[in-house]
Amino acid sequence: MTNIYDYVNKYGKYSYEELEFNDLDNLVFSLLTYLDYGKTKVKENTHTIKEIGTYYLKTNSYKKVSKIGIAQKRAYKLLEIVVNKPRFKNVIMSDYTYLSNKEMQFGAVVFNISKKLKVITFEGTDELISGWKEDLFIASTFPIPSHLESITYIKKNIKLFGPKVIICGHSKGGNLALIGAMFAPFYKKLKIKKIYNNDGPGLRNHEFKTLKYKIIKRKYIHIVPNNSIIGVLMNNENYSVVKSDKRGILAHDIYTWHTDGSNIKKSELSNKSKTIEKNILRFINSHTDEELLKSTNKLFKILEDEKISDTMKLTKISSLIKVSHKLIKLDKETKDLLIELIFYTYNLQREK
Repeated sequence: MTNIYDYVNKYGKYSYEELEFNDLDNLVFSLLTYLDYGKTKVKENTHTIKEIGTYYLKTNSYKKVSKIGIAQKRAYKLLEIVVNKPRFKNVIMSDYTYLSNKEMQFGAVVFNISKKLKVITFEGTDELISGWKEDLFIASTFPIPSHLESITYIKKNIKLFGPKVIICGHSKGGNLALIGAMFAPFYKKLKIKKIYNNDGPGLRNHEFKTLKYKIIKRKYIHIVPNNSIIGVLMNNENYSVVKSDKRGILAHDIYTWHTDGSNIKKSELSNKSKTIEKNILRFINSHTDEELLKSTNKLFKILEDEKISDTMKLTKISSLIKVSHKLIKLDKETKDLLIELIFYTYNLQREK
């Protein structure tokens, strides 16, 4: 198996004039966005990946970053490679943004490839519970807070007389890339070259049927692994399927995706993923937005009361016991819906 690291090692010597920006470059920049550049100088718009990356690697240990999550762990190892590759090391990073509160987790950064091309990337969900709360809200609420931030961010970073733009992200970040592009002003849409959603959720019925989506969908590329769970959620079409050597939720990890030279290794969506897609849509469509929203709010109110702000705290046995006791005390309607949701989640996890 060859993966994204192998691509960078083999093709990192080529400039973008020698090898045009491709699907794998999109994965590289989407993955790099998972790192916290808050203490670097990304906002000054004059520093390269080599400069920013070298500083980041010196001030953050692999062990520390690995504890945050799999995506951050992969991004750290990737950064170690790209800081010395001609294709990536001179790319200028700018406009790093990270926002978090009880209702939202949002991260974004711009990679300025050249005077003719820039890449706007959005971070997926990290360890904060607020990010996972938004993930559940995507099925019942539009817009979620991160949607609004992505729209504002894209409006700010696309200039009428500026370079062409590629917008991308992994997981929730892919959904933000799609929504941000859909709601960009028309003249700014003209500057968008491609939009990548890398195994992120699709759209609710209403947004899927809008003119805003139809206008940009010819530029839209939705990459999912052949055993996808996250990327097949809600309404999607025309997948670009990549071979993964993992099943179930583990296939969400970009590191498990196979490469074929300077492109993704093509595959077909598994029957399991097709079944999951149908079942999740059936589940969402069998409940009103109000029902889904009410249950989601009650679940996260319990987590908030127990002061569980990130997924690491949720893994503690004592926290799980307290949460379970409070779930049992909920009204029957809400409890039944949450049990049904947990049942679906359990079945998805069994795909491992």
